Amino acid sequence: MILMRRLLTLFAVLITFAACSEDPTNEPTPPTPPEPEPELERPLPVEPNVRRMLWASINSSKEVVKSTLYEFNDKVLVSWRLFPSDDKELGFDLYRLSNGTETKLNNEPIVGRTNFQDLTANLGMDNIYRLCYAGSNETLDIHTLPATQASAGLPYRSVMLQSTADVEQGVFYTPNDGAIGDLDGDGVPEIILKRQFRLEQFVETKICPKEYRHSTLYEAYKLDGSFMWRIESGPNIPLGNSSSFAVCDFDGDGKCEIALRTAEGTIFGDGTEIGDTNNDGTTDYRVDGDDNIHGGPEFLSVLDGVTGRELARTDYIALGKSADWGDLNYYRSSSYRVGAGSFDGIHNSILICRGCYNKIVLEAWDYYGGKLSRKWRFDTTDGIHGEYAGQGYHNLRVGDVDNDGFDEVVYGSCTIDHNGKGLNCCGYGHGDALHLGDFDPDIAGLEIYSCFEFGDIGAALRSARTGALIWRYDSTEDVGRALISDIDSSSRGCEAWWFRGNVHSIKQDDLGYEAGSCNFAIWWSGKLTREILNGTTIDGIDPSTKKGIRYFTLYKYGATSINGTKENPVLVADFLGDWREEIILPTQNLDELRIFSTWYPSEYQFPYLLSDHLYNMCVVTQNIGYNQPNFVSYYLASDM
Repeated sequence: MILMRRLLTLFAVLITFAACSEDPTNEPTPPTPPEPEPELERPLPVEPNVRRMLWASINSSKEVVKSTLYEFNDKVLVSWRLFPSDDKELGFDLYRLSNGTETKLNNEPIVGRTNFQDLTANLGMDNIYRLCYAGSNETLDIHTLPATQASAGLPYRSVMLQSTADVEQGVFYTPNDGAIGDLDGDGVPEIILKRQFRLEQFVETKICPKEYRHSTLYEAYKLDGSFMWRIESGPNIPLGNSSSFAVCDFDGDGKCEIALRTAEGTIFGDGTEIGDTNNDGTTDYRVDGDDNIHGGPEFLSVLDGVTGRELARTDYIALGKSADWGDLNYYRSSSYRVGAGSFDGIHNSILICRGCYNKIVLEAWDYYGGKLSRKWRFDTTDGIHGEYAGQGYHNLRVGDVDNDGFDEVVYGSCTIDHNGKGLNCCGYGHGDALHLGDFDPDIAGLEIYSCFEFGDIGAALRSARTGALIWRYDSTEDVGRALISDIDSSSRGCEAWWFRGNVHSIKQDDLGYEAGSCNFAIWWSGKLTREILNGTTIDGIDPSTKKGIRYFTLYKYGATSINGTKENPVLVADFLGDWREEIILPTQNLDELRIFSTWYPSEYQFPYLLSDHLYNMCVVTQNIGYNQPNFVSYYLASDM
């Protein structure tokens, strides 16, 4: 099967090359795009170590007014993963060890759900939960709910952040975007956090002042709070959109690496620093009075997940002239993306990108055997893909949009095929919010829903495979946000809306009410509809009254959001317990992360969401640009 896929891919590439070689006119021959390096022969990836991720949560807050929700408080919810290979009738037994005595909690095998509400736990002592297959005493996973958490009714675990006092005097590095990945191969994910420069007297800036050296830190923490390593960016990595990173297993050894853009002055986890690589006598390319970097060497680095040391390095996509990217002050040339994708259907490749407003360049790189090799390059100035220029977003989505077994890159208003060729381009231009998933149960395949900044289209639903328009909302204004999810069980399919607009059905019927926010969607309550995470609150929609229902107020637990008015979480992802999603937010004093997990029981079970490739790629790329929520590749909604 693998050989057949490769032969078909080669055949398609040869046909495309032959077609593009025909020149019936006498126009000048377009420049030849750089040839990719020879593809490496790579073995199949190592099967990752996957754990059941048994987890427990509790909430003693009396904030919930609705009596139907109030009953969930002060009760322990224990949940665990369902694997894609599990039989749907698979049963589990759950045990609790407390005060030296172990008790079986279920009378009958737990079937059809992967969570259990413990009503009899003594919250004043540590409770150790043990999961087994029904009728077996073999331990599948263990989790301890400490008395300090249970007695206080806290629905979160804390990760204290490492002090940054030894990095720069008088500087504090605020928690920003995050990612998760199994860095050491033990089956338990770690947290990778980006922290950004901030003076005690905060001044808005894209780069730190020249008297300071490091704009950005990257750190890794275990779930128990243990600090693993820190990367210091050096002076040449602007804040914000320029510092995205990807956490993924790129070499197939069962452990995640980190891919990110580096420059001269970057210091890795083992203390090694990138020095003056071009021998020009400088390693600091900042310009006084300017928030942008005007030049200097730029690299793609791959880091070891356990130590943070650099494993491999290559040149990043060349800067060239600022005007090529859409301005004259090197701002739009700093529109970087670092992500991942499985472009051969087997291995994960690194994806690096530059530009969105004018010229756009994407490159896929393979990391294997300690070396980086370029897989393909897409360039809107190659004489073939000119119509794709200016079609990029501040984010991207990666998934198999044409059902050929390989990933494509949805780069906003255009989509790049798995082989680095253009797949489709709608030509609607740049926008800020982009979603990829199965939103309409009546249409086969995936859809793209997004909003737009220019032109006469405010938002649109499109076919992911062809880019063809399904429906559009007309507006000449910049529609800065838009969201799609099943939030209303009385309406078939997912609902879509945009900033200050009413909620619409998947067929574009105006449902006559507003959602209250179009920030982040989250699976939290255990129902098949989703809730809306807006800053530090989670709200749902009552399908009968169309009024909002408050499910959780996170700021009451000292949490705050990131990225200013965008009010993002550090991360939302299903990485603990069952298929509901966890939330990582910093505390208001910015020296701690809190991992919030749901305490709502659910009657439904699904394979843990990270086992779905599209969802996994959403999580990997969530920190790119303007953070976006996750979706699965199948239709998950209330009318399944």
